[in-house]
Amino acid sequence: MLPYGVDPREMVGKCALVTGGTQGIGAAIVQRLSSAGATVVATARGPGPKTASALFIPADLSTAAGINTVASEVKERLGGIDILVSSVGGSSAPSGGFAVLADEDWQRALDLNLLAAVRLDRALLPGMLESGSGVIVHISLIPRRETEP
Repeated sequence: MLPYGVDPREMVGKCALVTGGTQGIGAAIVQRLSSAGATVVATARGPGPKTASALFIPADLSTAAGINTVASEVKERLGGIDILVSSVGGSSAPSGGFAVLADEDWQRALDLNLLAAVRLDRALLPGMLESGSGVIVHISLIPRRETEP
């Protein structure tokens, strides 16, 4: 069942890539775009999506190699994309603030939260510019579980 007011043909003919597309907000975006008729490719480091509404490319987007894999697969399977929704991000940094973070902690955070977006844009934006249309949306959040003392 589609949400009220959703045209099931709204995205027919559009191809979308959703990073972090197997859980949380990424999975919801995959479902919404698929419901509107888009061809959707989801990426994640872990297992594929729980629903069969999207193609899946396993990749670690915190690495240049992971970005290259996704960009190559998208171009090969779909010829390019019209929509990029990047919802990958997070942190595995220890608690304690900046004073306890080593250079490796900072680099991991930058690779996942900043460089993944930059590399995706560099890989996929030229195709959008060539076609004369497209949209890129970057969503970034770092959830943190609060524990009671």
